[in-house]
Amino acid sequence: MNINGYEQKVFGDVLISAANEMLEHAEGSRKLRMQTVEIEPIPSYAPSAIKALRRKLNLPQGFFGSVVGVSGKTVEAWEAGTRKPSGAAMRVLAELDTNPDYLNKILRITSTNASPTKREIARPAGLRRTCL
Repeated sequence: MNINGYEQKVFGDVLISAANEMLEHAEGSRKLRMQTVEIEPIPSYAPSAIKALRRKLNLPQGFFGSVVGVSGKTVEAWEAGTRKPSGAAMRVLAELDTNPDYLNKILRITSTNASPTKREIARPAGLRRTCL
């Protein structure tokens, strides 16, 4: 079947073709391409390093938690050493730490000329987080 210029194959046909290729490889008549992939080890951040990173970004715990994908209370627990970030959170922390533009990719910044209200938190460089 041809859709938008691309040939669409039935899954069963693809599966049978792949099985035939594996059989040919096992019999020695086909050489498969192999790649070695190394995964960067998950970094580790001590409580003091998490706090230092958050301060370097000039963010309060709640806002920092929103960026990382956790609550402000979780960030507080990380910084106190009572909880440890997950591997996924450690990777986000490392990206924030080593890539200054990563924070800007996460944030959706809208310009406003209005002065901050009680329901907004002022951020450096014109960043604001509206509290719901």
